Amino acid sequence: MLSAQDLFITFNPGTPIETRALRGMSLEIPAGQFVTVIGSNGAGKSTFLNAISGDIGVDTGRIAIDGLDVTRSPVWERAERVSRVFQDPMAGTCEDLTIEENMALAQQRGTRRGLRGAVKQAERAMYRERLSTLGLGLENRLTDRIGLLSGGQRQAVSLLMAALQPSRILLLDEHTAALDPRTADFVLQLTARIVQENKLTTMMVTHSMRQALDVGERTVMLHQGQVVLDVSGEERARLDVPDLLKMFEKVRGEKLADDALLLG
Repeated sequence: MLSAQDLFITFNPGTPIETRALRGMSLEIPAGQFVTVIGSNGAGKSTFLNAISGDIGVDTGRIAIDGLDVTRSPVWERAERVSRVFQDPMAGTCEDLTIEENMALAQQRGTRRGLRGAVKQAERAMYRERLSTLGLGLENRLTDRIGLLSGGQRQAVSLLMAALQPSRILLLDEHTAALDPRTADFVLQLTARIVQENKLTTMMVTHSMRQALDVGERTVMLHQGQVVLDVSGEERARLDVPDLLKMFEKVRGEKLADDALLLG
């Protein structure tokens, strides 16, 4: 389904602030698998998601979705295959448009857009039905500006929007980090339902070690732009947060020692 091979991305090359964000990163994810992604700040998590979505071009390497090479494809060409929900509840939606207008735009993702009239009655009925599944009463607020919603409500709508137009991959970039614990739990449960119902191949970046082990079926750890841990199945099931923290510290220590040898 998703194949990322030997990806390299360097920001500001040849300058004093040169940053090697991805350093030969490779990852294969089969169709329908839900992967949680962890790592320290600067590990390359968001950069990797940006590379998959096309928001950042890779220096070298190859990205394929369903066997189709999309390495040099722009964002709009990948939009029919890749959807995304961001950390900031304000991102990914237009606060000055209504809920139904935002959903209409999401429904057109990956299609050629032109001038069109108001939201059609059949579309409005579908949006109302989808929103009713949230249990938040938003099906009665279709004409409210989406900027009036709370962060949790907006993230819930963003998840529905991500699944309106059939896609293959869902990218979640710390989409619960800005929410309070109760709302974050609601959004995670909604995430699991949407992923299962739509059979989406999913990558969820998180800073929560608990989420990294409880959500999905596979956990990948990045460090300095490379995959340093990849666990699933019984091996993952046996892990608890302290185990993951020990692995994280061990990897960081080994990498720092390797870097010291190289610099020496």
